[in-house]
Amino acid sequence: MEFFIRDEQAMLELGNRISKSLHRGDLVLLEGHLGAGKTTLVRGILHGLGWREPVRSPTYNLFAPYDTDPPVLHADFYRISDAQGTGIEDYFDTHVCLVEWPDALRSLVDLTLSARVEITTEGTGRRVRLSNILL
Repeated sequence: MEFFIRDEQAMLELGNRISKSLHRGDLVLLEGHLGAGKTTLVRGILHGLGWREPVRSPTYNLFAPYDTDPPVLHADFYRISDAQGTGIEDYFDTHVCLVEWPDALRSLVDLTLSARVEITTEGTGRRVRLSNILL
């Protein structure tokens, strides 16, 4: 499924729509260049799950857990090449895991089985491709 996203508000709305289909144990891989809108999409997902506090990419902490229903773990592996030993697998069954720069997970899970969001720049907007996510 593909969408053309014209602005930040549209990305937040798409995140809100995606939030309705997520459950504990879901792993969502977020792919796109720096500034593509991955964290904005996460903000929309979290907002759809009732979170009203600020959302920032956890680039330096690696993880940011959110007490929503279902609970969410936002991970950002931009700075590392292998997530082995980070402890993310402790969240796989209990949280929705939203992972930016997911290639670091290759040693832990089969990435081909996961939900995937690919964001690319197209003119002044973004092209968003969803795989293994039903809206």
